[in-house]
Amino acid sequence: MNLRTIARYGVRTVPGDEAEIVAAFRRGEAVEGPAVAEFERRFAAYHDAEHAVAASFGRMAFYYILRALDLSAGSEIIFPALTFWVVPEMARRAGLRPVFVDVDPTTFNLDPSKIEAAITERTRAVVPTHLYGQPCEMSEVMRVAEKHGLVVIEDCAQAAGARYRGKPVGTFGAASFFSFQMLKGINTYGGGMALTGDARLAARVREQAEAEPLQPTGDLIKRFLTGYASRVGVSPRGFTFWGFPLQAVASLFGHYDLSRYVWEKIRPLDPFPRTYRQRYSNAQAVLGLRGLARLDEFNSRSREHAARYTRGLSDCRSVRTPRVLPRVEHVYYQYCIYASDPALASRRAIRRGVDFETTHVDVCSALPLFEEFAAPCPGAVATEKALQLPVYSRLRPTDVERVLRVVREVTGDLAPLGERDATGHASFKETLHAG
Repeated sequence: MNLRTIARYGVRTVPGDEAEIVAAFRRGEAVEGPAVAEFERRFAAYHDAEHAVAASFGRMAFYYILRALDLSAGSEIIFPALTFWVVPEMARRAGLRPVFVDVDPTTFNLDPSKIEAAITERTRAVVPTHLYGQPCEMSEVMRVAEKHGLVVIEDCAQAAGARYRGKPVGTFGAASFFSFQMLKGINTYGGGMALTGDARLAARVREQAEAEPLQPTGDLIKRFLTGYASRVGVSPRGFTFWGFPLQAVASLFGHYDLSRYVWEKIRPLDPFPRTYRQRYSNAQAVLGLRGLARLDEFNSRSREHAARYTRGLSDCRSVRTPRVLPRVEHVYYQYCIYASDPALASRRAIRRGVDFETTHVDVCSALPLFEEFAAPCPGAVATEKALQLPVYSRLRPTDVERVLRVVREVTGDLAPLGERDATGHASFKETLHAG
């Protein structure tokens, strides 16, 4: 077996990041300093937007946006059923009511044709999530929103640098929010950004963000040390010595995915955890500036890896590769395939030293946390059978070829996928031909 294992996750860093962090501490500019304002300015300029406001988390940027909009209590906010649970939970914390709409399982994004049926007299906003790095059908989303007078708030947490018909995601609606968590397109070991062209809205968001206490130096040191340890853990060498053996052994006993012990526990966020109520730090902004400068380069690498997978799997009858919308620039936070037996394929792959993700976000419409808002969303449920291949920018060309080879090996004897999936949705190929 090749001793270089491949983890499902990769962390984007720029050479010299650690030295820049240390330098910020030595200058006394780790917590406060000029980099925050500069990062906000450059982030807005990258998107051809007027205003950007940094926050402790992307979810807090969203929370500030909701409060800045001054929506009446109990207003309904439309979310895709497939999204990270914390986003609709933040809406609930803001006194609003989440409403879940099904997704198109071939794109994993909000199905615009399902939005109007969910609109009531209490609906005030819609939150399209550009999931896994692919932009939503924003022309249709905006058409429906404008017809019904809805505010559009884009969730760009996984899509920094993506474009829809030449325009950056995050610039279609009234506002948008981004995440800089460790695995995201720009990594500052946490943090987020609100983006808007509305000066009044931006001022109200900034007022909330700057009212939070400064991040304690001890918390900041812990953040960077924990981030560094995690980064080492998913590196080829680190994963070889801990993640791979643990998961390979677990795969012998059935479902092996241990990530549920890593992700944040799904729970009501009342009260907010202490770290939510902090300001974004200067040292993090230093990393943000460096990551932003390399964002297009990193995204280009991920796209190249995805294109290689798509070409290499085009003749596999037991696999469906992702459907990419026309005239979009997908940034491939994840590369999602469907396989006729995803659990078996993933168990086989980890034993070969390659780790596949099986679930990365949540079918929120089916979570106990949102039981009172439950809705049938078969398209979202169907996505639980997707597999996500390592596609991150740090992969070597030889790693990409190895992942491709392993996918073919572990799915080669699986049953062919039907022309339609279990929910009756058209296959990727049918949808592409129809387009």
